Amino acid sequence: MNLAAPLKRPPVSLPFLYPSILHRVIPIPADRRHQSSARRTTKRLRVKPDPSLVSSIPPEQLRDHVIFNPPSSSSQPYHTPLAFLPPGDPRRSLLAKSHEHENPYAQPDKRLPPPAFKIPPEKKYHLKEDDIRAIRKLRMEDPFTWSRRKLAQLFDCSEWFISSVCNAPYERTNQYEREMEDHRARWGKRRRHAREDRQKRREMWGRDE
Repeated sequence: MNLAAPLKRPPVSLPFLYPSILHRVIPIPADRRHQSSARRTTKRLRVKPDPSLVSSIPPEQLRDHVIFNPPSSSSQPYHTPLAFLPPGDPRRSLLAKSHEHENPYAQPDKRLPPPAFKIPPEKKYHLKEDDIRAIRKLRMEDPFTWSRRKLAQLFDCSEWFISSVCNAPYERTNQYEREMEDHRARWGKRRRHAREDRQKRREMWGRDE
């Protein structure tokens, strides 16, 4: 062993070579912090998604399209790409027919499936003052027959509009409260506690708790 060879590390960074009494005289450098940190780890994990996972459809048309993104799989040895087939190869026609059935909705005579989300109805502003007076008259004359749903269907509007135009008479509201009381009397212990907890949660939401 060649003792005269130069040391790769300075002696000051090797505290075990000195006796313990010299630790008070010679300052020993503290351990350096490792380069990794939570911020750098988070920054390195921010990888942009693959382009195949990002939709190229505008946001206003997302509900009218079906996203087809199958998982990746290994290529089969029995499949030859079209670019490597000879011009007169019969597999060209078979491959073209198979491509026709890949997306049946690409054909012009095929319809798209119904949308997955319910499309909100278009608001209408077709009722006039005479229609509002007719709604109030029917509601006050026979509130049991002309409910909000029937009036909304008759005048082609929403039930909320019917309730904002006219209120039900006292007899109708009183009967409805009695029916609800009879219905609540048949509740079990579990359902009663669940409804009470739901009411408490709504009150807490109103107080932002």
